[in-house]
Amino acid sequence: MVFTPLHYPQAYLLYRFSKRFSYPGLLIGSFLPDLEIPVLFLLGYQYPYTRLVLHSFLGALAFSWILGLALLPLYKVLIHRILGIKPLINTVKYLASVTVGALLHVLVDGFHHIYNPLLWPLTSSNIDVLVFTSQPIAHIVMHIIFLVLTILSLAMILVETKVWGIKDLLTKILYDPCLLDSAR
Repeated sequence: MVFTPLHYPQAYLLYRFSKRFSYPGLLIGSFLPDLEIPVLFLLGYQYPYTRLVLHSFLGALAFSWILGLALLPLYKVLIHRILGIKPLINTVKYLASVTVGALLHVLVDGFHHIYNPLLWPLTSSNIDVLVFTSQPIAHIVMHIIFLVLTILSLAMILVETKVWGIKDLLTKILYDPCLLDSAR
């Protein structure tokens, strides 16, 4: 997989260029499919078969909004405790954004994994959409691409955050990249 935190730029960049989405929704959705990996591992599945329901298009559509709704209270509590902000979130926009974030995660992972059950439950067979002919090369290239995108996203936030305080930085990374811009 693209290391889970490296899915961050897909949420940040999509929100940065199209504010029609909920940033918290995109952020949570972009990490959501990887929640199944430890669960499947504990159930006895072995790598690379630790990806199934949430790493399929139908699974992302069917379950991401349910899991996103379940995680929303936890997200609100964490944001309030860490940043001292009481998040105002449009639930419908949030749930649509969670689904978009999860679908983007599935699509990104589909380009470099050995095992991609993209059409589960119709089939749990691998759907090979590797861009490269060699899985190890695809895996390395995708990690490099997303590491660079993560660094660029964080650099964009730092440059835009004219106050270099940790609270402002965390607010932009975890809650809303545009919040401080509109408050100043």
